[in-house]
Amino acid sequence: MDPMAEHNLKRYEQQLHACPEALTVVRRTVRAHLDSWGLGDLADPAALCVTELLANVDKHTGSTECLLTLHHHGDRIRATVRDTARTLPIAREPDLLAESGRGLFLIEHTAHAWGATATTTGKEVWFELRVRPPEPAPDENTPATVAPVTGVRRPTS
Repeated sequence: MDPMAEHNLKRYEQQLHACPEALTVVRRTVRAHLDSWGLGDLADPAALCVTELLANVDKHTGSTECLLTLHHHGDRIRATVRDTARTLPIAREPDLLAESGRGLFLIEHTAHAWGATATTTGKEVWFELRVRPPEPAPDENTPATVAPVTGVRRPTS
């Protein structure tokens, strides 16, 4: 790996219990890390998607223990939740009358990519959000574009 790329690597990991009571603190933590990385514009979609991944751990694994990882590198952030259940999630069209079942649908329509991978101890479910490139600073050597002025009379001498 390029040493310069390694220097720009930003990573956060937290072992946690994905119970409903913990979700508020996790959302704040996700927002705080993204803000500190200069990615505050991704805080709301990232917090929403992390919340949905963690809610699925609580509902579908039989254990609330998991590992949350946030990773920023280059043009994207990736959040991963690793748990002990081996069944991979499947996104389905949500039943709009049901009280639940929209988590992966929300992630699919909020994140730029998502997926799940089986591991030796369970699975990892992840999503990625693209980072918008910063606006280029004006170049001092490039003249500003000026719109032509029309309808102005010049004084005659």
